[in-house]
Amino acid sequence: MARTDAIVLGAGIVGVSVALHLAKRGLAVALVDRGEPGQGTSYGNAGIIEGNTLFPASFPSSLSALIRVALKRAPEADYHIGFLAKVAPWLLAFRRDSSPGHLVETMRAMRPLFSRAVGEHEALMAESGSER
Repeated sequence: MARTDAIVLGAGIVGVSVALHLAKRGLAVALVDRGEPGQGTSYGNAGIIEGNTLFPASFPSSLSALIRVALKRAPEADYHIGFLAKVAPWLLAFRRDSSPGHLVETMRAMRPLFSRAVGEHEALMAESGSER
């Protein structure tokens, strides 16, 4: 039986990148996905790398936005009424962490990661011969 040092769940761009970097470091990696590789979130994002979403999503800040979500008229949020009780603690934490100061702090923490994304992708493309 083959040796496996690490199991990576998800064969989208993040999972594949992690698996490749682990393999480069000499680990035997098993990459597992419940579907076809690259057909999940990475497929839905069409491989787009952009920085417009650097500022994280936040809890609706206006009463009208909150009402639209509550009435299920907001495209950015959907829910099942029976699930609200289970996610209430998460929603309260999301609301708390949506303060302007916390959002800026999160954005600053994410910026270094975003700034490396294009270079990291270019290196993987060059290695795999898939620049086009």
